Amino acid sequence: MFNGRICLIALWAATPLLAQLELDLESQTGRKAVAAFESFWKDPQAGKLACTITHFNPALDYGLRIWTGFQVAIPAAEFQGKPDRSSAVVFRVTPQDGQAKTKYLWVPFEVPTKFPEGADLKKLELRMGGGFYVGQGKYSVDWLMADGKGRRCKASWKLNASFKDVSPTVPPGTVLAQGNEIWPGFPAPATGARQSHATIFLNAAPVWPRRVVTKLSPWDRQILLSSLNSLLRDGNFTSACVVVFDLERRNVIYRDASFNRRSMRQLIRQLAGVDLSTIDMATLKQGSSPKEFLENMLRQEVKDPKQSDAFVFVGPTWRAGPKLPPMDPALRESLPKTWFLAFTPPAYAGDGDSVTSLVKSAKGKVVPIYRPADLADGIRSLNAR
Repeated sequence: MFNGRICLIALWAATPLLAQLELDLESQTGRKAVAAFESFWKDPQAGKLACTITHFNPALDYGLRIWTGFQVAIPAAEFQGKPDRSSAVVFRVTPQDGQAKTKYLWVPFEVPTKFPEGADLKKLELRMGGGFYVGQGKYSVDWLMADGKGRRCKASWKLNASFKDVSPTVPPGTVLAQGNEIWPGFPAPATGARQSHATIFLNAAPVWPRRVVTKLSPWDRQILLSSLNSLLRDGNFTSACVVVFDLERRNVIYRDASFNRRSMRQLIRQLAGVDLSTIDMATLKQGSSPKEFLENMLRQEVKDPKQSDAFVFVGPTWRAGPKLPPMDPALRESLPKTWFLAFTPPAYAGDGDSVTSLVKSAKGKVVPIYRPADLADGIRSLNAR
């Protein structure tokens, strides 16, 4: 058991923190890690690591891929004293049709070295999550977390990925690690072809309503990233600036004026680390309206030497602030054509949030998004510009 645990944990130190990673079963390291997984999974003497695992049912994302995933909560009290930060999650996904091979995926889990002073660790939880893609079909998942002290937490569940009247892009019986689908970047422009530059504003907020929000869930991140992926791929742009903002805290948390494939990997990490648990006092004193923040963000982008042909907002409507008064006329005249690809739960009004009223005041177009097909329609309306 001890050597197996060391082999699993060694993966953590060898690879930077990213999305799901696939074990290469043809490599010596991959074979050792799989053998360690099998041994540690069955070991009756393994220590117990308390955790609560929630798995997400397969769902069609906004890139027409079937996504599924998990979230784990661990009491902070499990890591009292001097914690061993070397923890990892390894899991196998087995197609049930007998044709495709079992895939082994893993993701590192970094335990904090310090906790808030005076915090009751019995009431504090550490959370992490991830996901992967599957094709149509049935699968079994065996999930294992191992820490540096030889403890484990494990669970098993079944998946049924069956979608009628759609053609997902992942073949049936296939398992793909999240990260393999990374947007490949803009193609090299053809000689003499028209160049089209967009500025895309991504609101780093939960897409669908829930009562308690401290982090973007794996599914929230997947919706935002797959939507951005589709927009970059199908929007007929040749370059883009991507701005990620936190509306409630009135700050820009990421900006890349020349977004590319490497930028997408950086953005995956950035969204995983977004903290939605607190708002500082200075922001609260500004009042409930984010009008000044949003308009200043637009002004900064208008000043960019590389002028945009389109401003495109992507994000939810339910957590996007109060309705705003009309925009400054001078700012409105300086803007390019503006869109809002707005994730809109059916029970929520479509025009009562800050971003919707901002875009309408700019004489832009708001496209309500509920199903993946709605996003495709919205991108087609962009292309018709």
